[in-house]
Amino acid sequence: MIDLDSELDKKAYHLKTLSDISQEIFFLKEPKEILPKLLLMVMGSYGSIRGFVFLLDEAQAAVEVSNQRGADTNIQSELTRLVKSNGRKFMIGIDQPIQLITEGPKREDNIFLDFLISNEFVVFSPIKFKNKFIGGLALGEKLLGEPYSFDDLELLNTLVNQGAISVENARLQQEHINQERLHRELEIATDIQLSFLPSNQTLVQGLDLATFFQPAREVGGDFYDFFELPENKLGIVIADVCGKGLPAALHMALTRALIRACSTHEPEHMKKAVLCTNSLIQQCANTDLFVTLLFSIYDPVTSKLRYVRAGHNYPVFYSKSKNSFELLGGEGVALGIFSNITLEEKEIYLKKGDILVFYTDGITEAVNSDKEMFGVEGIERLLLKYQDWPANMIAEKIKSEVVEFEGIGRQSDDLTLIILKKST
Repeated sequence: MIDLDSELDKKAYHLKTLSDISQEIFFLKEPKEILPKLLLMVMGSYGSIRGFVFLLDEAQAAVEVSNQRGADTNIQSELTRLVKSNGRKFMIGIDQPIQLITEGPKREDNIFLDFLISNEFVVFSPIKFKNKFIGGLALGEKLLGEPYSFDDLELLNTLVNQGAISVENARLQQEHINQERLHRELEIATDIQLSFLPSNQTLVQGLDLATFFQPAREVGGDFYDFFELPENKLGIVIADVCGKGLPAALHMALTRALIRACSTHEPEHMKKAVLCTNSLIQQCANTDLFVTLLFSIYDPVTSKLRYVRAGHNYPVFYSKSKNSFELLGGEGVALGIFSNITLEEKEIYLKKGDILVFYTDGITEAVNSDKEMFGVEGIERLLLKYQDWPANMIAEKIKSEVVEFEGIGRQSDDLTLIILKKST
């Protein structure tokens, strides 16, 4: 037995106790492992007959972890109810370890201290990190009935502080692990989304095609697609799900699969294919998200392009022979909102040198530092200037101009573009 009458022995004992507890909890990775170990070793150091330790969640509105030794098993549920109804306000004013009988607020002034005393605890220490309450530790009487001394409370404060540091380190480590996991999952989601896009440039006689897709986040709600239809016709889709991130990306994947399936089933009836897609979206997607979509079919034999516009941005058409621009209209609303929708099928014939641009609103609604929008005018200006360039170079030029217009790091929406240029 160490003789605590000596100040030197007391300090040596305190250092050894701190060292022992630090070594025990240093390598533990979760608060639910740290707190029981901390409580057990603190109780052993003092010879306490009961103990209770708890940790609040980040919002300090609920008990995240708790553990008791020698106390009533209902104490954890009682504390949970107490915190739920009062939050952390009952701990205001408790900055250091206190003896519950002789120090601190009176019982009737603090329901939390009343709660501890009613459960036969005589000492309480708040667990704090950077002056923020994150939990607490309470001890019952010592086995031999000795009172807790001032030195005991000082040591308890040191031990609890060490525990607080270990808990916060564990939380930070877990947060880092979660962020790494989320980052990896987003990388996978990005790869999956990009795999949905046509991997090879589609070759269509007499038509020069180019695209680009740049999500505002790791994944986005925009998409485009090309698929072959009977008689060598080409199905072309561009769409924009309202929203960003994973929810929009999942809705995008669903819409892509549905429009492909419906267009294959109704290869000659564009309105039926889009109506079918709308109906299935409403059946399959239990969400408030909706999607604007433009579905077109190009016939390389006749150079005719038919399209249905379901609430999507008006395509920009440049006529080489007339040297003029036209926004292609057509009645239609976004998919996923109404069960019964009206759609209008339109058509246009492409001649050599004509350029057709499908895009999402991330292009036209890009805003610069002066709150000006890129607009359809931005697309038209670049088409007029670079009309003789190949489609891929025109697409890249529009992309770079939009990014420069918005400013590096300021992209607020997904950017998606399809360029169709009649080459022969």
